[in-house]
Amino acid sequence: MTGILSLLLASSSAQAAPPHTFHTSLMQLEYNAEEQSVEVALQVYVHDLENMLSHRAGKQVRLDKTPEAATLTLAYVNESVNLKNREGQTRAFTWVGMEPEADAVWLYVETKMPEGLDGAQLRDRLFFEMLDDQVNLVHLKFAGKKADLVFKVGDEFKAIS
Repeated sequence: MTGILSLLLASSSAQAAPPHTFHTSLMQLEYNAEEQSVEVALQVYVHDLENMLSHRAGKQVRLDKTPEAATLTLAYVNESVNLKNREGQTRAFTWVGMEPEADAVWLYVETKMPEGLDGAQLRDRLFFEMLDDQVNLVHLKFAGKKADLVFKVGDEFKAIS
């Protein structure tokens, strides 16, 4: 069974990813108390991200071939994913890296937030301007707590609690 699965995964990653019928992203947001930072891992479809970046840049963007892909991606994440501390100040993310995975890609960003996530708010609007059925799932982990948030088109900031 694992041989078949490995073969399928290998062959699917060698081909261009076809468009998919559902539109979702997954975010894992964790507070690192030792570093006093918020660490974010975002899983998105390569097809969706490349389409969005190409539209914004006015030229074709390929994550594996466009030199400025990381810079363009970080700018888009900072516009679409907004984290406010309890005072209402928006925190900008810095780039950590990117890891391709079949037809998806993991994006890693972080931001310093010494005050922690208590009273903070999050908004995740990835791909909303392009896909009206987009759903963004967020798994939060901080101060010994776990929580989930779901963002759909039209949603605004939600409290992290």
